[in-house]
Amino acid sequence: MLPAMGRPPKAREPLRLAALELFVKQGVHATGVRDIARHAGVSEAALYCHWANKEDMVHSLFTEHLAEVVALLESAIATEATLAAQVLAACRASYRLYDEQPLVFRFVLLVQHELASQLPANLRMPQDVVIDLIRRAAARGEITLRGDADHESVLLSAALIGTFLEAAIYVGNGRLPGPLLQHADAVTRIALRILRA
Repeated sequence: MLPAMGRPPKAREPLRLAALELFVKQGVHATGVRDIARHAGVSEAALYCHWANKEDMVHSLFTEHLAEVVALLESAIATEATLAAQVLAACRASYRLYDEQPLVFRFVLLVQHELASQLPANLRMPQDVVIDLIRRAAARGEITLRGDADHESVLLSAALIGTFLEAAIYVGNGRLPGPLLQHADAVTRIALRILRA
């Protein structure tokens, strides 16, 4: 969205960072426009130069960062030829994002459930990247899908994503030491056991 009335977009980045921090810390519903503007050190009017309202801001930031996560995963996987190398590349890429931009990582996870009913059906999600990874591995004969291949690939993606995310949660709450990236090899080994079982 272009800034209204030719105003410079200088305030967008402080507002984006303030919003991500507050949304993750206190939740989307508990955070108001006034809170975001105050935390960013700008006027409320500055927010309206970039977004129509808070809901527009949440949706815009989510789709923007979601696209970044999908591109990150697809790029990491595209450079590898085997299931093991692809899972490790995806794990390292997502864990590096967690370590370097934890607010983005947490915001996407937090908001995806709230916005699920409002998102276009054709919007590519990180889950779609993982499902495709599993289907391609099955097509290459690296794993075996039993029964309904479509359902099993979706369920395996849930198991794989759950393994990735629980390790991130454990680092976040102190059950595992950080940075998260140091656990990528171990998480990959466990994920491959699940996929090959």
